[in-house]
Amino acid sequence: MSLLTVLRPARENDAKFIYNSHRHAVQFTCIRSYNEEVLKAWEALLSPDIYFEAMHDKTKALWVVEYKGSIQGFFQLDYTEAQLDALYVHPFSHNQGLGTALLQRAEELAAKAGLSFLKLYASMNSVGFYHLFGYQSLGSAVLPLNESVKIKCELMRKYL
Repeated sequence: MSLLTVLRPARENDAKFIYNSHRHAVQFTCIRSYNEEVLKAWEALLSPDIYFEAMHDKTKALWVVEYKGSIQGFFQLDYTEAQLDALYVHPFSHNQGLGTALLQRAEELAAKAGLSFLKLYASMNSVGFYHLFGYQSLGSAVLPLNESVKIKCELMRKYL
């Protein structure tokens, strides 16, 4: 990870940049694993406003990674559910160690909060990434994106 990289808690003025990273990750990274119908339904759920709730919820953590002066990714951790709700890196910044840094920070925060494990629902394109860091597959899952579109994913867990 470069000296040009900063990990920090998200601030309200970060919402549009978090949204940008999230939307581009869905559009360009997830296209390898999902069809257009799934991607459109997924993108319809995204807006800058959805990140404010996590920023103000003490049971959640929302962190960003700045790389070369701009936000290039984020994670959202739910302490109550012991769950990594989201971890995305802008596709133009892949392979710079940003996802690794975000995951490690999420795990550090979870362990510091007294959690003994962390679970997540991994998109099919990210399963290999999580396997690299010791996450075990617990089985396939299907999550609804809207009333008619569901997304296939993998339920995973790691003991901390």
